[in-house]
Amino acid sequence: MRTPSVCNLLHTASRAHKPSSSPITDIFHPNGKPRRRLPYSNGFGGLFLLAFAGQRAAEAFYDALPCAKGPSLGTNFTLACPYTILAHYGELDLAAQYGVPVSLVRVSIGLEDAGWLPKVFADALKVAEDAHRAESYAGA
Repeated sequence: MRTPSVCNLLHTASRAHKPSSSPITDIFHPNGKPRRRLPYSNGFGGLFLLAFAGQRAAEAFYDALPCAKGPSLGTNFTLACPYTILAHYGELDLAAQYGVPVSLVRVSIGLEDAGWLPKVFADALKVAEDAHRAESYAGA
């Protein structure tokens, strides 16, 4: 139940803003029927992607998130990585042509305390909101 609670928190927080003022533009997490139920994640697995409205907000969120950083999957602790930069560093223009934003952050939720995870994600989201607000103000 860790991943659904974190995704719900992020979804609710991102919808509390007007669309243009939310630092999160999309949350990619499966919502169809699972092929195999996993006991710790409500059947959908612990992997999801966050798309941010700007690079500054993505970087702020990533830097503020107190978890391990790296591309690996299959650990029992939470990991985050700047997905597009890591996977497509030499071809960012090509990725953008296919609609893959550079501001994607991939998260693999681990088995940390179910009360701790939503708190640290909410805290990181507040940092991203401040960065997004500053970026929007600078661009105005």
